[in-house]
Amino acid sequence: MASLNDVANDMNTGGVVTGDIVNSSALSDAEHQACLQQVEQAIAIFQDEFHAQGDVFRGDEFQVFLPNPKHALRCAILLRLTLMKCVKGADARVSVGIGSYKQIETELRKTAKGEAFQLSGRALKDMDEERLKLSLPDTVEANPSRDLLIRHLDFIMTGLSEKQAEVLFPRLLYPELTQDALSAKTGIHRRSLASRLQRANASLILDTLDVLETTLIRSMS
Repeated sequence: MASLNDVANDMNTGGVVTGDIVNSSALSDAEHQACLQQVEQAIAIFQDEFHAQGDVFRGDEFQVFLPNPKHALRCAILLRLTLMKCVKGADARVSVGIGSYKQIETELRKTAKGEAFQLSGRALKDMDEERLKLSLPDTVEANPSRDLLIRHLDFIMTGLSEKQAEVLFPRLLYPELTQDALSAKTGIHRRSLASRLQRANASLILDTLDVLETTLIRSMS
């Protein structure tokens, strides 16, 4: 069996996030449009921060490619948060696939091929109640602890309020910032920011994500 290090060290290995808006038909036209704009804005941020490429298509679906697979899970969570902070009750199902890829050009959905895309897309179709899933190649040994952490992270994320998502988004996007710097960046008073982050279990989310990124998924060194 290959290790996750072997997968991450493959120079043609990347991460793909495929998702769709949950119960998009129940949203008003204005809410639906606002959600799509938020996803597009998030993808633009990912392009700057993570050298990502992404598309929104079919009305409520989206896909993001990340050349460094380490960033895929974080971006999947950020995509959920960007919807949660936009419209009350909004959320997404997001499927992360990590594997090889063959071709990446400007129009992602027309040219992208490879294992990472297949894993991500196939898992999204198979998702039921869960809203976060990670799929790895068959050559990577199964890890019940990793799967449990993903379920744990999904459980914590589901049901966050708009205000909690509003502060979690920049907290996860810029984990190196102090609370003072984050307060200045968001315009949210430090005391209010700290209170919302605590109620949202921000430290637990960050710690779980860090374990998955640094210990289990491991980026290229």
